[in-house]
Formats: sequence, structure tokens, C-alpha cells
Amino acid sequence: MKNTFKTLLILTGLLLLAQMSYAQTMLTMTTLSAAVSSSSTTTVSLTSATGVVAASTVIFVADGAGEAMFVNAVSGTTLSVTRGYQSLGKARTHPSGALVFIAPGNAINYINTVQPSGSCTRSNEQYLPVISLGIGGTAAVISDCVGGVWVNGSITTAKMNYQLQLPEIGNVAYTSAGTSTTKAANTMYCTEIDLPYNKYLTGLGMLNGASTGTDKWVLALYDSAGNKLANSATAGVTASGNSTFQKQAFTTPYYAVGPAQYYACAQGDSGTSATINLLVTGTADTYLTQKYGSQTFGTLSSITVPTSFNTATGGYWILY
Repeated sequence: MKNTFKTLLILTGLLLLAQMSYAQTMLTMTTLSAAVSSSSTTTVSLTSATGVVAASTVIFVADGAGEAMFVNAVSGTTLSVTRGYQSLGKARTHPSGALVFIAPGNAINYINTVQPSGSCTRSNEQYLPVISLGIGGTAAVISDCVGGVWVNGSITTAKMNYQLQLPEIGNVAYTSAGTSTTKAANTMYCTEIDLPYNKYLTGLGMLNGASTGTDKWVLALYDSAGNKLANSATAGVTASGNSTFQKQAFTTPYYAVGPAQYYACAQGDSGTSATINLLVTGTADTYLTQKYGSQTFGTLSSITVPTSFNTATGGYWILY
């Protein structure tokens, strides 16, 4: 009896430990390194085959209406596949450079036919995003848990290879956008981003002010509940380029679904020599903005999202 009870305690402890170590993981993304020119070919080539395991991986090519393929064999970056996974997706042609999601092992369960809906918690999802195949080859939907609710975005409206400027500045010089403001030490500046459609994001660009000085910035993307989704290198990048959008790549690209609300944020170091162009009352005051002081540079925690427009607290952005 004692041994049985001891065994139960050990098993319970292991179960609790497993639950505590549970973490949400984003599906790995890559691209096709060559076009799939026929719906009957059973060989495809990827830019990277990291995470692809024969007989236990499904790849999803996210272009047009999309197509899932079961991986039968792997040779370098060349895969032998079964087209139209589960006979639900339809085999079709795909261009070189098309975005590919890799779903290994039990991540395959996140490629199915059911679109999620209602409330959600990101940390409760083992993998994201969820990909819902269209029955009979109709367009697939990519879903993510954004701000505590499921957002379902059609890949037929996804935009991948060009920049999106938000808030839009319009037909004026960058020097006339908002107001060039000297950055405060150890402060983060955040702006509401209303993404209108799905977009594969490799980074953010922030509009510098009239002078850049020698200060550093880290850029980050948050969802509408204040959860951090992606960020540039936490060592920061020195401001460069007066009155221009300075790009910083994410450490890991992020596939953002839309329409949905996000926040783009710039965290500055302890210096006060650089400037940033900020939204002000009377120009672009329909966006939610906020600045957060007493930041530890390079440490990106969740944020309490703004609930109103606050003049000269949020910048202008490009998403690319």
C-alpha cells in the first residue's frame, strides 16, 4: 500500500511538472525554394527543412487557397510528399517563394477542418496558428489567439511581400508627420495597429525624428491584450536616419492574422539624444497610444494596453 501511494505521488508530481513546463510554440515557417509547377508532382523543395521529419510532418503551403501535404521522405531540403492532405485540401500549383508552415508530430493536430471560435488563452494552445483546410479545395483559413479571442483570417487576402504603413501619413513629408520629440530615458512608446488582413511579418520600422543621436531602440509587436508576439534583438539598434523609417528585423518572423488589433512599440535605452516622430492631437488622434516609463532596456514584458489617445506617446510604423 505504501509503495502504491508513493508511486501515485511520484506520478502526480511528474504530471504537475509536465503541466508547468507546457509552453505555446509557433509553427515553424519557411518558403518554397522552387515552384511547384504541377498538381501531380510528388516532390517539393524548401528553403529550409528544419523541423521536417519523414512520416510525421505535414507542410502547408499558404498561397492562393492553400494546400497541405504529408511528408513521406526527406533528402536535404527536398521532400517526397502526398498531395492534398486528408483529401480535404486540393493539389494545386505554387510559386517559388510561397510561404510554408511546418507541422511536425502532434502539431499536425493544428491542421484540420474546424475553424476555432470564441475566447481563448495563448498559453493553453500548444501550437499556433491553427490552419483550417477548405473542404473540396476551397480556401483555407489561418487562425490565431489574439487578445483573448480567436481571429480567423483568409489566406486569399494575405499580404506577404510589401510594406504596410500604419498609421498612414498620407501625401505629406515625413518631417511633417506628428511632432519630432526627444525620447525620454528608459521609456516605451506604443501605437495601436489595426491590421486589415493576414500578413507575414519579418519586422517593424519606426519613424525617427529630426535627429537620431546615439541612443538605441528595441521594437516589439503586442496583441490587443498586451501579450508580446515578436520583437527585434534585445541588445537594441542605434538610431540612424533622420526623419526616415528605420527597420529592425524580428528575431523570429511572425504570421499576423487579420483583421485584428495589435500594438507596435519602441523601447528606448537610457539616452536622451535621439528623437522620434509621435502622433499628436489634431493629426492622427484616432489611435490608442501610450508611453511606459521605468523600463529595463532589453526586457520586454507584457503591457497594459492603452484605452485612449494620449498625445505624443505613440509613433508611426511600417510593417514588413
